[in-house]
Amino acid sequence: MIRINVKSAGKPPVVIDLSKLRTTIGRSVRNEICLEDPFASRLHAELRCEGDVCWLTDLGSANGTYHNSARITGTVQLFPGDRLQIGETVIELQLPQSPRRTVSEVTVSPVITAEVVANPQTTLSPGDRTTITSGLLSVIETVRSAAGAREATDDTARGKDLFAVISKVGVALLSQSSLDEVLNQIVGLVFEAIPADRAFLLMRSETDGELTCKVASYRGRQPSESERQVKISRSITDEVVAKGASVLTSDAMQDERFRKHESVVLSGLRSVMAVPLSVNRQVIGMIYVDSPMSLNCFTDDDLRLLTTIASVAAIKLENALLLEQRIENVRIKQQLNSARDIQFRLLPVTPPSVNNYDMTGISFPCFEVGGDYFDFVQRADGRLLIALGDVSGKGMDAAMLMSSLHASVRAQATTQSSIGRLVSEINLYLHESTPSNKFVTLFSGMLDPIRHVLTYSNAGHNPPLLIRSTDGAVCCLEEGGLPVGITAPMEYLEAEVRFECGDVLIAYSDGISESANDQGEEFTESRLIDVVRKYRTATASQLRDRIDEALIQFVGKAPPVDDMTLVIVKRVA
Repeated sequence: MIRINVKSAGKPPVVIDLSKLRTTIGRSVRNEICLEDPFASRLHAELRCEGDVCWLTDLGSANGTYHNSARITGTVQLFPGDRLQIGETVIELQLPQSPRRTVSEVTVSPVITAEVVANPQTTLSPGDRTTITSGLLSVIETVRSAAGAREATDDTARGKDLFAVISKVGVALLSQSSLDEVLNQIVGLVFEAIPADRAFLLMRSETDGELTCKVASYRGRQPSESERQVKISRSITDEVVAKGASVLTSDAMQDERFRKHESVVLSGLRSVMAVPLSVNRQVIGMIYVDSPMSLNCFTDDDLRLLTTIASVAAIKLENALLLEQRIENVRIKQQLNSARDIQFRLLPVTPPSVNNYDMTGISFPCFEVGGDYFDFVQRADGRLLIALGDVSGKGMDAAMLMSSLHASVRAQATTQSSIGRLVSEINLYLHESTPSNKFVTLFSGMLDPIRHVLTYSNAGHNPPLLIRSTDGAVCCLEEGGLPVGITAPMEYLEAEVRFECGDVLIAYSDGISESANDQGEEFTESRLIDVVRKYRTATASQLRDRIDEALIQFVGKAPPVDDMTLVIVKRVA
């Protein structure tokens, strides 16, 4: 991983790890590195890092990006010790740091509080360790006290062994095991302490709250397949799970609470106990034991012992669940980061160089990955394909469809098809390869920089705006058809517009026009037009910054509602 040292005027240096493929730098709050530097553009520069290799690209900044005192154009590779300057801010590239430990390498005490378990890499101070250790000793001491009280009142061999059994529970609390191992370990401890013939451990589902048997165990033998199909009286589960109460009966068949329940009578149950597994007054499961047709009768002491075991076990279970969830969250985050990096590779790093034209494009996903897409594809005949699309929905499924759209556009861009035919072929491909409830709005235009003509087809996208340089008049590019992917075959209409010197084309996704402030008021297309008219003499990059500035001032602290993508094409000569 590459590390940079950012030194801003009048502020202490800040060390930043570049953990993403793409890191943007500038005054806008949308950047990963936001600079409070008056000489920095809002979207000033971009760093792209893969492994220990890093590249720097200027994003059309007004005052330039400097690499080892030389102003850069395009993209340059960086090396350890290189010095970058953006306005009054100096950025130094440091040697790669030692790799961080993975989750599997992190040692986590199983009884750390939920806040600590939620972050296995949390560094504990000596005071924290003392607190945690004291908590452990307190739990174990409570268990031992319960065992001592029982031992004092029971002279049988079983009573004398209770201290050892419950001490094992305390030791088990300290061990590190997987969730399945913990569940089986708890049931094993129950058999050591309780004269039961069967023991079941059930957990509540987080989704529907239903009980699922995680462990079904029979003393001294393995249960058959049919015996694994656990049937527990609904009256017992209601009492334990719904009310959080314990259940004890020494003769279930004669107990008025259960004698009318078929599941109890047919099973021939004699003695039954069930206790809740509770954490912070929330029942996460239950331990159920019984003795079918047995002479053993459970006592109040057995119930107290099982309740004590359940109390300690619940702590262990909660921490095991939290740790597994943490590991799963890390795995999902790593996958999202990989998907985000792959998606960024599909977007152009810099706009192409086209004689007499100035252009730029930028995209900011609402989440880790997004469904917006833009592209510039230069053709061998000198023409340039400009595309901007918006996939229905957000998140991973939208990102996957966006990658399919990218591949389809790139494949069709090399053909000699007209722009209308190109969109028809993209529509056919997406209709055949995507779910029926997914579609894409897509604007495609073929720019001829010699004739200064843009031939376009708009498949249901927000009409791009062509702002005339002379009087600020707006031409909306609407001709086309339905969004792609809805139905096939479909013929798409096309139209032509001519670029005059100074004309500006603004293509955007609805995340721009529908950005809303705290009052729910949207930015709207009319505000976008006002900004473009006001700054239409600026460069494409400067105009992009003015639009970003207007959006941020309008939205304030309200969160983004959608992915935001913007493409600007300006004829300069």
